[in-house]
Amino acid sequence: MTQHSRTARRLKLLWDELRAGDPQAVHAARKLTRRAQAELRVARAGQKAERAWRDLRRAAAPLRDHDVAGGHLREALTELGAEPQTLAYFDRTWAERRAALLAQTVWPDRPKAYDLHRGWKGRARRLARKDGQRLLRDGEAALASEDPELWHAWRKRLKRYRYTLDLLGEVPPVLTGTLDALGRLQDAEVVLGLLHGDPDLLRYERARLIAREEATRQAARAQVRELFPALVAALAEPLSTPPRQDSEKVVT
Repeated sequence: MTQHSRTARRLKLLWDELRAGDPQAVHAARKLTRRAQAELRVARAGQKAERAWRDLRRAAAPLRDHDVAGGHLREALTELGAEPQTLAYFDRTWAERRAALLAQTVWPDRPKAYDLHRGWKGRARRLARKDGQRLLRDGEAALASEDPELWHAWRKRLKRYRYTLDLLGEVPPVLTGTLDALGRLQDAEVVLGLLHGDPDLLRYERARLIAREEATRQAARAQVRELFPALVAALAEPLSTPPRQDSEKVVT
């Protein structure tokens, strides 16, 4: 039985706000592209469809990364007791940077809708099992390394895996917890990259901010290591329930 994905329809509803740079629309669109990535693997919709959603994700990435880093820095400044004038200066300069990013953004055409054809759940289950085996190896390699690129690559593949499981309604809590910790780790890496790459950025708070983000990075990695044994068990047997009929779940 063919099922119509609602992902493209949801994107259409927020398309105007996205092109205007609305932060919530940018965030929602990025999440939709991740879901589409998982669905398109199952749908076998072809490289053209996959490329259209990938191009949108890449176009939105600089704005979303800027918003996340800005929120993280603003929270850190407040926590560190920064003066009101420092906060006001940061808000103003960060907004100016965002406006410049938005002006440089070239939005691709809106991706077209697609269908998931009969048998998609079986394909999703097979892909999940295959992904789980690779993610075990990738996780072991990341945990044995301090290379942020290895950790980030593992996180991206875990996110795709999570969306694949979400299609089946079977996301284990340990996977969500691990991704939350990896998200905090990536936020810290991005902020550290900004601070080290631009000595003039918040120069009077820079040393304290760097110390805070380094501590956040270490705490996030420690949490991932603590969760990893349970994650290994979940990845080894990702689907605990028997396959359901394709008609039992509508893709949203």
